[in-house]
Amino acid sequence: MSVDTKSEERASTAQAEDAEQPARPPLMQRIGASFARVEWGQTLLVAALMALAWCALFLASNVLQILAGIVPVMAGLFLGRRVKGDYLTHGFVLGITGFLFGLAFAAIYGALGQAGIVPMPVLQLRADAPPAPVSFDELLFVYASFSLFALIPFPTFGTVMAGRAEQRNRETQQQIAERGGRLERPGVVRTLEDLQGLSLPQLGSYVVALYRKKGFVFKDYRFIDKDKHLDIEMEYEGERFLLRLTVADKVRPGTIESLVQDMKRQDIRKGVVITSTDYTPDALKAAHGRRNLVAINGQTLFEMAEG
Repeated sequence: MSVDTKSEERASTAQAEDAEQPARPPLMQRIGASFARVEWGQTLLVAALMALAWCALFLASNVLQILAGIVPVMAGLFLGRRVKGDYLTHGFVLGITGFLFGLAFAAIYGALGQAGIVPMPVLQLRADAPPAPVSFDELLFVYASFSLFALIPFPTFGTVMAGRAEQRNRETQQQIAERGGRLERPGVVRTLEDLQGLSLPQLGSYVVALYRKKGFVFKDYRFIDKDKHLDIEMEYEGERFLLRLTVADKVRPGTIESLVQDMKRQDIRKGVVITSTDYTPDALKAAHGRRNLVAINGQTLFEMAEG
């Protein structure tokens, strides 16, 4: 009599994984922690400048009032590129404080206008009435009516969009730095001389495109040995391949031997050395003695692409 213990093993494994995962903090605690990480200095500075520009355009002519709608979004985009995280919270704080700063500016201006120091803004409050100077209460009402729906959501939207885009850009740059560089798009390759004229990053893109046409799946790449070699990891029918590319004038046995060592270290069974030039006799001898490794020179690579 046999007992099926697979379900019990899966249940115990799931319970163990759940126990290893830390409990998620409550919502209010996460919100409080997010506000604690707000970069208040530059956020308040951007909010004050946004409110000042908004009020300056808002209190001007009707044409400039149309331009005022750009200010909140631009302020959010600017702040989103400068902060390092918590973009929604930063955008919300920017909108709220910007609205309050603007309200204070409008109140100060209205008080000066009532005292006769500055002219009160001329606004058209009703469609059937011509533009006329507004009172202090009307100024604050108009500011609050228009600004509440512009100075809060638009800066938040701009901050979140710019922050996420900047974060993706930083992650991309970090990946490029970890890989030692980026692949470059090659020019049109019509002859063997064109192929031999490719740089190592261009040859990498050329080989990736070629092997994809042959059914390989691209996984990752990395420049190694001070940019002398480019390793490309690919997969074909579940089998991992490590491709080592070089544009040296003559590939020497050291390239073959180092690839074999890296294949063992990464547990990859199949390797390919690819060059746009050719090999020394010793390098060809070292490659031909191994069943799990293939050496492809520039002429063979060009024929593969043309075939």
